[in-house]
Amino acid sequence: MRFVPMTLAVLLLSVPVLSFGDPPGGKGTPPGLAKKGGVPPGLAKKGGLPPGLAKKGGLPPGLAKKFGAHRPEKAYVAFDPLHQDRAWFLINGRWVLKTRFDARLRTEVRDALRLPPVPPPLPLPSVHVQLRVVLFE
Repeated sequence: MRFVPMTLAVLLLSVPVLSFGDPPGGKGTPPGLAKKGGVPPGLAKKGGLPPGLAKKGGLPPGLAKKFGAHRPEKAYVAFDPLHQDRAWFLINGRWVLKTRFDARLRTEVRDALRLPPVPPPLPLPSVHVQLRVVLFE
C-alpha cells in the first residue's frame, strides 16, 4: 500500500523533466561551447592554411627536421612533382637530397606543392627532372 502513493509521487515529479528536455531559450549547443564561440575543439576552421603552414615561418614541422638543428631564415626546398618521397634542401649553400619520406612527410610535400614556385637562389642540381622550388620564410 505504501508503494502506490510513493510511485505516483515519483512519476509525477519526473514527468516535467522528461517532457521538456532542453532548458527554455537553449539553442542546443553543447555545454562547453556556449561561451567559447561555437567551434568544437579538434575541428579546423574553414578557409585556413594546411596544418603545419599556419604557424609563423610557414615551414611544416616534418620538413623543418630535414634541415637539421639550424634551420635557415629563408628555407628553399626543391620538390620533384612525380616523386613525393624525396626533396632537395638548400643547406649551407648547396643542394642536399633527402629521401625515404614517411606518409606524414609526403602529406606535407603534397601541401607544399600547392604553394607558388620561386626562382632558386643557386643553380639546381643537374637531374633530368623539372624541380619545383618553394620558399618558406
